[in-house]
Amino acid sequence: MAMQAPHAPEITTPRYLRSPKAQLFSAVFPGQHAVSIESGRQRRYPGLLGPAPDTRALYVAAARALSGAESVLDLGCGSGLGTAELCSRFGNVTALDSDAVAVEFARQYLPGVQVQHHDGTDSTEQSRYDAVCVVDVLGQCLAPLQVLRRARRALSSSGRLFLAELRAHSGQALLPPVVRAFSSPGLCALLACAGFDVQAWLPGGGPFLTLVAQPSADAEWQWLERAEAARARGNVEEALRAYAGIAESAALELRVEGLLGRATLHAERGEMDPACQCLLDAAALGPGNARALTGLAEVSLLAGERAQALELAIKALERDPCELVAVQSLARAAEGLGEHDAYASWRIANGLAPADLATAIEVSRIAASRGELSYAIWVLERLRDFRSDLGADVHTTLSWLYLTANRAGEARLEAQLARVKDPDSPGVHELWAHLDP
Repeated sequence: MAMQAPHAPEITTPRYLRSPKAQLFSAVFPGQHAVSIESGRQRRYPGLLGPAPDTRALYVAAARALSGAESVLDLGCGSGLGTAELCSRFGNVTALDSDAVAVEFARQYLPGVQVQHHDGTDSTEQSRYDAVCVVDVLGQCLAPLQVLRRARRALSSSGRLFLAELRAHSGQALLPPVVRAFSSPGLCALLACAGFDVQAWLPGGGPFLTLVAQPSADAEWQWLERAEAARARGNVEEALRAYAGIAESAALELRVEGLLGRATLHAERGEMDPACQCLLDAAALGPGNARALTGLAEVSLLAGERAQALELAIKALERDPCELVAVQSLARAAEGLGEHDAYASWRIANGLAPADLATAIEVSRIAASRGELSYAIWVLERLRDFRSDLGADVHTTLSWLYLTANRAGEARLEAQLARVKDPDSPGVHELWAHLDP
């Protein structure tokens, strides 16, 4: 492929007309073509302030790190702000996003750029690009691993990936639709499972972890993919064989992932001895792997060994302070032992994963029992911002909390939602008996 000279991209910045509803705008481009958009955390629009971060500096860093590439894919391009930075530095840039509104806007904003509407997890294009950029995308995805595998298949064997994702910390407060941030160990594990080796961690990303990765030399990561596919089909034996197929010569991270996958399958079938052995082997093979120790902590909790579970969870968090399941294990163990810091651990877990239903309910329950009624209500209200699939029990719980706080109107609204979702629920009937005695 002949290298094309970079040039200043053609840009058509729209004017914005605010809708009567907050954060909704009509972006009007030359020729009066209008795109209805929302100024939220999901993406940033040129010339429009909003809660989404301005990631253009990350794209400038990507251009430096990927210097020499001839063809570049911006995977999850959003409005095209970052794509414009790439176009000014590379001659052959393709942008892709799974959101139809983002694609429509980007096509108007960058009329000379190929912008595709595509599910980022699909992998129909094989080995086409010299470089792929994934910037502030994985944290908004339900399946971040599949997005990285899509990037892996889109790259040539000598290609490079630039990745920038929010850095996780114990006091974080995420805004929807961002459901997760990442630690360095967490990103390393994801990249290994997708067939990447980290080439370099880059400084200067601010709240973002930034790195360059390259495709792994071998294809052992595909055994993990086969195992996951077999598990999704319900074929446990095939999945176990696929996990066991990872060669002894494979990268350490992949071998650990194979053991962790086998442990999970054995545990789901109630086969605790082989599950424990896999976890012990994983912990021995990868002594720095927090998830192996977390698995052992979970097994200890099932066996009623709370003190041992607490010790294992603490060791896991020493390796990765933002390993969610380890924080949850620590909270459950501390709660069972009557430790006072259990509540603090649950709150940290809720901050790390605000869309996790079980954690939010537990935090809200403990807060209410401590008399922190406003906080208990806020946790469940915030949960609604992240999820639209809440069941009647959550609406019922929130309704009782509103009643306790003397917020009768809101309590009745939640009770109505609960009745719509599960009219036969005993809990819903009890709530309405109290509301309409």
